Amino acid sequence: MSVAEIDTMRSVEDDLWWYRGLRRHVVQSIAAPHPAFKLLDAGCGTGGMLAHVRAAFPQATLTAMDFGERALELTGQRGLDAQLVQGSTDALPFGDAEFDVVLSLDVIVLHGIDDAKAIREMHRVLRPGGQLIMNVAAFDFLRGSHDAATNMARRYTRPKLAHLMAKAGLRVERMTYWNMSLTPAVAAVRWASRAKAQQPDVRSDLKPMWPPLNAALAAIAHTELAVSRSISLPFGTSLFTVARK
Repeated sequence: MSVAEIDTMRSVEDDLWWYRGLRRHVVQSIAAPHPAFKLLDAGCGTGGMLAHVRAAFPQATLTAMDFGERALELTGQRGLDAQLVQGSTDALPFGDAEFDVVLSLDVIVLHGIDDAKAIREMHRVLRPGGQLIMNVAAFDFLRGSHDAATNMARRYTRPKLAHLMAKAGLRVERMTYWNMSLTPAVAAVRWASRAKAQQPDVRSDLKPMWPPLNAALAAIAHTELAVSRSISLPFGTSLFTVARK
């Protein structure tokens, strides 16, 4: 992802409805084995997720890893008392069985990452019984200019991701699509944007939103994700998974 897109992400992620919904769901999904558990955010972006993990789990030992120097710089500016490590998700610079929890949020979708190897690497660095929490983009028919701007190489279906998890030796505890309600609208926008995908100045969908609309969309996301903890949703723009080593 370009430095410009990383800076755009930092400018909107603390408030934008999509990030708010995902952050809340991730934190609620973490099953901490003890207060000082070790967590790796493998592809931390600009640190918004880790900021919420730190607030929820003040005694946790946090490691923020990203391939991009700018992403790590912005994460470090948050003052999270987290170790900052530069590296790639499909060649994690850590020893075996180092972490209780690994987060991978919209990372294995990117160009330059071997997704199968990345999931095997996450399995390797997890302790026995450790937890992997992953979010990925769903369904190829939702491709658009946003994918090009954010360096996204692939999208997933539930069978495809479940197969990769099983091959890596991970046991899926929960896998569900989400953002189901907005899928038709997102599809229409993405289809209309495809002509822009090849333009050199292509930009992502990330931008500030009118606060009442942002709040309404956040409420929809929270509701869907709450429901998905009991019922796996049949489709959506993203696919959320909790797996165990």
